[in-house]
Amino acid sequence: MPHINFAWWNLQNFFDTDDDPISNDFSFTPEAGWTDEVFNIKKANLAQGLNLIWPNEQIDLLTVCEIEKDTLLQDLLNEAGMNHLNVVFDASGTSDLRGIDVAMAYNPAKLTVVSRTSHLVHLRYRTRDIFEVVFKINATGEEFVVIASHWPSRSRGQYHSEPLRIAVAEHIAFLVEAHTKVDSTTYETLQATNDLATIQKKWESKVLVVGDFNDEPFDRSIIQHLKASRDLDKVKGGTNDFDKFVHTYKYRARETFLYNLSTSIMNKSASGNTGTYFLSGLFDGTVFTNRYQMLDQLVVSRGFLSGNGITAEIDTFDIIDDNILATSSGRPRSFKYKSSKPNFVANGYSDHLPLKLKLNY
Repeated sequence: MPHINFAWWNLQNFFDTDDDPISNDFSFTPEAGWTDEVFNIKKANLAQGLNLIWPNEQIDLLTVCEIEKDTLLQDLLNEAGMNHLNVVFDASGTSDLRGIDVAMAYNPAKLTVVSRTSHLVHLRYRTRDIFEVVFKINATGEEFVVIASHWPSRSRGQYHSEPLRIAVAEHIAFLVEAHTKVDSTTYETLQATNDLATIQKKWESKVLVVGDFNDEPFDRSIIQHLKASRDLDKVKGGTNDFDKFVHTYKYRARETFLYNLSTSIMNKSASGNTGTYFLSGLFDGTVFTNRYQMLDQLVVSRGFLSGNGITAEIDTFDIIDDNILATSSGRPRSFKYKSSKPNFVANGYSDHLPLKLKLNY
């Protein structure tokens, strides 16, 4: 069956060695020990990691975060020998204070970029960009949407910073709804002509939301605000069908529920050591009972679950936690370095593990 191999990875501070004058990237300059030698090892290790995600096949759609700019993604693809991928260049760059961004690359033999948009959520400061790209499948002409993001961190405390992640979740939910519902004026026009099919087709739009959410699948930002559920039937079941017209206010109030694939593998490990990130606690004294955290998540609309057109093959969703990128207990092998001679050390990959999913069409 023809398919698209999808991958996501937080690259852990993939910066070049240049000082960006408008960003706080001072830790990633030669003066701070982030030398060309360290950077090149980091790049080579990430390239090795990329080739472990789909070891016997090619990545067709790659999404990453904690990368400084699109040209670095191109450099990384060259290092990995992935010349079949094109970067989705985003002219707007990033507004993040540290200068880190979200980026994508795709296989032009299978996909065409229809549109690309960067979104900002204005909090006390501008967030990292939410990158929204509409793709078309060359073989079928079908379109689908990928929304990739990197939510505000927990470094200031999980609960103190939670409102920031809730704001981003609400914004993404708004973007998803724009793809799955028509506006009220259009709805009333379609209702007047009894054109339910258009409403139903819109409701089945294919939207994939992926990112480092810095919250877990059962946190409020995910459940209550992004509306991403572990209940598969709630999303694709009959109770979520559109089988008749209702009053316009009821249509406007209808929530777009999403299915969180990350919940499907959280109970696979008998030891409970399932997650993309490992953290014991925070600077504010917060101590986590579960140190293995599912911060990187992949969420899909019901259109990806219908079996019509491009479909998420749920059983292929997985965390890449082999003994190269992760320890035997499942902890990510984060990149660590000391550039001073003679004690030069630079090894590891990222403090997050990658995700993968097969999309059939």
